[in-house]
Amino acid sequence: MKQEKLNVLLVANVAKEHVLKFHLPTIRQMRELGWNVDVACAGDEPVPYCNHQFKMSYKRSPFSFKTIKGIMELKKIIDSNNYDVVYCHTPVGGPVARIAARKMRTRKMRTKGLKVIYMAHGFHFYRGAPILNWLLYYPIEKALSKYTDAIITINQEDFRNASERLLCKTIFIVNGIGLDLSRFYAPKSSSLRAEYRSELGIPQDAVVMIYLAELIENKNQTLLMDALKILRDNGKNVYLLLAGVDHHNGRDMQYAKEIKVDPFVRYLGWRNDIENLYAVSDVCTASSIREGFGINLLEAMASGLPVVATDNRGHTTIICDGENGYLVPLNDPEAMADKVLLALKNKDALINNYHLDKYESEAIVNRIIEIISATYSE
Repeated sequence: MKQEKLNVLLVANVAKEHVLKFHLPTIRQMRELGWNVDVACAGDEPVPYCNHQFKMSYKRSPFSFKTIKGIMELKKIIDSNNYDVVYCHTPVGGPVARIAARKMRTRKMRTKGLKVIYMAHGFHFYRGAPILNWLLYYPIEKALSKYTDAIITINQEDFRNASERLLCKTIFIVNGIGLDLSRFYAPKSSSLRAEYRSELGIPQDAVVMIYLAELIENKNQTLLMDALKILRDNGKNVYLLLAGVDHHNGRDMQYAKEIKVDPFVRYLGWRNDIENLYAVSDVCTASSIREGFGINLLEAMASGLPVVATDNRGHTTIICDGENGYLVPLNDPEAMADKVLLALKNKDALINNYHLDKYESEAIVNRIIEIISATYSE
């Protein structure tokens, strides 16, 4: 059957930390199929491949006056551009898009018109979530699911919650959002490792823990600083490498100073050379409280690093404890420190259990395209 050429609007919260990080392979593939793809998000960073980029007023939090302004902006965009599909993401982009598209979707419901597809990168209501999350986010997601033609989830817990609790009847699950693992598989020279370490002021014989994630409450980097202190106090020559946008305005680094590990922490901000940062590191340590998936784990695994991660739904989608990595309880720095040493000891055995093909970008992007095409055709 000949595939229809669709007019798609991709909606997310920000360009730099979301669209550019997660969606370029999908946008590129859509364009290669001859689809028109517009992107609506906040931020000044240009998004490659798309036909048109709309700069939105909303911010990272959905509970803001700018969210209301964003809904009005997006409604005008949707009403004016005759889209076939609105493909939305994130706790801001998801609600804003579904509210803004409601009128046009209802108007076209009796024809093969506008369809709304929401990819949940991790519901804020989940097993063990604060009761406030259930009181705030669950009612919002349930109400908006009525105006959603399909929901795509990326972990088993979210798939169950969507299937059992939400009003949308068409629920899918995919293995993440796709990652070009070849970027990390490519061998790196020993000289690059030495040069980077020299530039970063890290001894060549030190053990480097790495966590590449934005600095926000949920990513919980202070857990790694506590684990670093335990390891250093026990005579281990360990450093911690962090990279990502700092939304904490230096609070994490201030904490490192308070517990006197700041000489052994390297904070690099936003980086475009993450494959090289993994190459100079020895173990990936992921500390987040809540995770929808865990792309950084796959990046590290493709780079040949062992992984120690907190026990949450996104990490357990990838890590089977003791087989291809280690899981530790939330806020348990002693367990994190112990498992770091164990992961280094058992590195080869863990790596032999890596099976990453199912997370490759091409297969997942093709599945997403298939879901979008099928949803539109219904």
